[in-house]
Amino acid sequence: MIIRRATIEDLDDIWQLANESFAPSPWPKEVFEHELGSPRSIYFVTTGGFLGATQILDEVEVGSLGVSPKFQHQGIGEALLMAVFALPKTKRVLLEVASTNTAAQALYHKVGFQPYYRREKYYKNGDDAIMMERKID
Repeated sequence: MIIRRATIEDLDDIWQLANESFAPSPWPKEVFEHELGSPRSIYFVTTGGFLGATQILDEVEVGSLGVSPKFQHQGIGEALLMAVFALPKTKRVLLEVASTNTAAQALYHKVGFQPYYRREKYYKNGDDAIMMERKID
């Protein structure tokens, strides 16, 4: 599996993956376009998946991680997270996940994330958000 940093040329592929992964994407295409052009944003892509994050100093916040349903259960999400963990100067990685998304929570626990806070009724559908972190040694 080849994981690489995304560029603005990957916008259409990321948009398609976001729509397949989240059915439909909760973010408009313009958000991805803006983030791909931001110096603080970091996007990784691979066949079937993408990850978008923001890095400020030694902290990285994962804002989106999508894997197309036809590519799930092949280690793509884990590999994308490993790419984030390997970013220089990273000491802490943060993300949020819907309380009902047990598959994602299992992945995050598997790679060392721990819950630290719960935002009640955070999502439009009323689901809570579980805030998670992983500290990098």
